[in-house]
Amino acid sequence: MVGRMEQVYVLPASIFPPARDALIPLEAELLKRIELEGFFLERPQAEEDPTHRQIIPYALVRYQGRYFLMRRKGGGEARLHNLYTLGVGGHINPQDLTHPSTNPVLDGLRRELLEEVGVRCYTAEPVGLIVMSDTPVSRVHAGVVFVVQAQDEPRVQEVEKLEGRLASLQEIEEVYGGLEGWSRVVADWLRVLYS
Repeated sequence: MVGRMEQVYVLPASIFPPARDALIPLEAELLKRIELEGFFLERPQAEEDPTHRQIIPYALVRYQGRYFLMRRKGGGEARLHNLYTLGVGGHINPQDLTHPSTNPVLDGLRRELLEEVGVRCYTAEPVGLIVMSDTPVSRVHAGVVFVVQAQDEPRVQEVEKLEGRLASLQEIEEVYGGLEGWSRVVADWLRVLYS
């Protein structure tokens, strides 16, 4: 398996609504298409192909009335260092599918929650879609946003890359200027939801 290219779950860009800098309501029919009609491409190809979007399960983790807020200290994406994120998420890979009939989006979400914040027991509600086109990276990704009610207290697992804490809506507002783009979209949605 050495040298094997990473594969990521994608769908044609044409099935998504037009890009916008806000959380897009997620229609049940589109969510079903994302779950059933995706396929895998080699990641280098997918990163350069704007005719497809890579699906990222993106979880806003809530625990005892507060949200898990992380700051990137290091890791692979240098352009994200020192920025805050509200989202736990990542690419969906073939090994995420635990059974042919399972849901790739929920399987990817399950792995990311365990790997990034150690959450095993939770409920997840899909609340929207992030489709942006402001950067070359955003043009080839789409986020399926979930609010995850964690029963386990979330804790950063990769402490060399991230630091994290539970934060109130007010504390999220205080770092708004330092949030990554997708996290700003989620923070804007929260602001409207609780206004």
